[in-house]
Amino acid sequence: MKSPHHFRPFLLRLVIPFLCGWPLLTAAAAEPGSPRQNSHDLATFEGRRRAVLEASAEDGSERFMRAECLFALGRNAEALIEVNKGLDPLVPGNKINRWMHGGNTGFIAWPGIDCYIRFEKLLDAATKERYRKIYTGGVFYAKLSTSNHKIMAAMTRYLATQVWGADSFHADPYFMEKDPYIIEMTGKSKSLPPGQVWGTHFGAGDPTGEKYLQYIIAASAKGGPGEFASRPYGAQNVLPLLSLADCAKDPVMAAQARIAYEACLAQLAPTWLRGHLATFAPRSYPDTESQQPWGFATLPWLYFGGVTPQLSHAKAAAAAAVSSYRIPDGIVAAATQRSKPYFYRAMINGWALNHHVNRTYALFSRSAKIGGKPWQGQSYPCGVMWEEPDIAKGSHLWITNPSEDEPGKMGNHTHGVRATEQEILGRDSLLFVFQIEPTHQFPYALGYVPGGYRAMINDSADSGRIYLHYGSVLIAVTASQPFQWDPAAGIHAPASKPRAGDSEFRVKAPSCAIAIETALPADFPGASPAEQLARFRGLLLAKASLKVTSDKPTSAMYQSRHGETLECTFDGSDRINGEAVDYKAWPTSQSPWTTQKRPEDPLEIKDGKTLRTYDFSSWKIRERSE
Repeated sequence: MKSPHHFRPFLLRLVIPFLCGWPLLTAAAAEPGSPRQNSHDLATFEGRRRAVLEASAEDGSERFMRAECLFALGRNAEALIEVNKGLDPLVPGNKINRWMHGGNTGFIAWPGIDCYIRFEKLLDAATKERYRKIYTGGVFYAKLSTSNHKIMAAMTRYLATQVWGADSFHADPYFMEKDPYIIEMTGKSKSLPPGQVWGTHFGAGDPTGEKYLQYIIAASAKGGPGEFASRPYGAQNVLPLLSLADCAKDPVMAAQARIAYEACLAQLAPTWLRGHLATFAPRSYPDTESQQPWGFATLPWLYFGGVTPQLSHAKAAAAAAVSSYRIPDGIVAAATQRSKPYFYRAMINGWALNHHVNRTYALFSRSAKIGGKPWQGQSYPCGVMWEEPDIAKGSHLWITNPSEDEPGKMGNHTHGVRATEQEILGRDSLLFVFQIEPTHQFPYALGYVPGGYRAMINDSADSGRIYLHYGSVLIAVTASQPFQWDPAAGIHAPASKPRAGDSEFRVKAPSCAIAIETALPADFPGASPAEQLARFRGLLLAKASLKVTSDKPTSAMYQSRHGETLECTFDGSDRINGEAVDYKAWPTSQSPWTTQKRPEDPLEIKDGKTLRTYDFSSWKIRERSE
């Protein structure tokens, strides 16, 4: 979905949830101690599943999802009412937003067909006929631009064809009359066969979307789902795979979709930090992140646990809760075993992703040096996330050259990421370099500092350093030149309602470098957070250093307290301890639990007890004891 840049943040908070059906949440939470939250053991999958089903059954913001949860709970009469309310916006001539029949119907039509097939035996004849008329006469199947739209439209058309037959799809007379209007709204001006209205078929040569689904199943399994880890849009890229796995009659399609769905969960698992998806995410909003999961992040919460989302708005979790699918123990281990620090390297969506996870926090980076510079605008930047169960506080410190940074003009891209930033990650440290043209609209590096620190030391104006103690992590930020950080100044151009205490800084130089170094507080003895932070500062002053070695191209070196050296040259080589990073050999997945050298190779998942192997050439899973 694309929204005009001039939208105000408060308007986005109204429009995006309405269009997508996945509410945008920040600090809202189920009240601790409420009967609903305490009536189930949220430490178990079955407890979380039951809790989200019951909570979603009481929430009416997404009709088909509520209906599925009601059906799953045996409340069939209530569910049938909700199904028909869900069909109402899809009736030709409805009063919903003008985009509705230009493609955004997928956010409703996909849950609708999923509900039909899962619970067809519980639908009455009149409701089935409404379904048939609406789905065979609708114009919401076209292959649009963003990946979530594509997979939702293809999956919906494929399953609808399965129900009503390939020859059943003819635009309702309402759309025949409105065809010029649809073309105007969507920009689709190509000539169509006589009597065919744009949107009744998925795409040229692929009317049912089957070819696209076969492609996207393989692509998701081997290279990650589209809009990886995106809070507002990731669910629409992954959950349609579960719909196919559960609802497709073709056993081959169903089996491959289930394997792809499971592979997507395996790709996410090593980034899970009890509520955080601590990884780079295209199409997400950085200054909305707390440890409480929302949007797509409620899906891994269902399988892995952690800080509880607002249950009545955990739509991604609810969509999976109605399924009989259960995740293997090996993937759960990859998401929950955090007693030792580890690296997780992955090639996802063309990005060479790297993560260093250290018990209660995680640094993460991404490099485009393997395949160019993919689109980066509506993204959240790389940095560090940490455990902060107080959902009123942010727990994501990030650095970027912003795409947007003007009050009142933030659009839905938030601050975003420019192609003028590159970085490299090591053990407990992350180095950013910036090469920005002086005429650039925003010729500086921007750092976002959440409030909620237990102690801080501000040496920004003297030495370009700040030190922060967040309870579960110590963070030092070092810039290649002094800068001004006023912790009380707030956010200049917020893209959402700022949290109390959040602030920011800008390093105003087109060519510059910034390093982040992190540590566990327990590694620095002290009677108070201030004493621990002072010890951390003293060690870094003695052992850590940052220097820019070249302005054009920007090149910098950071030496950490561990003695590790990170070197990053803009559009050039990256080095760790003097050895060049070979991005061409970057693994598709490598962590203590996952191994996959190249996309065409098998994926192996192990947890110390079982080795589970996914062969994507034969689409088979093998399992044996280790």
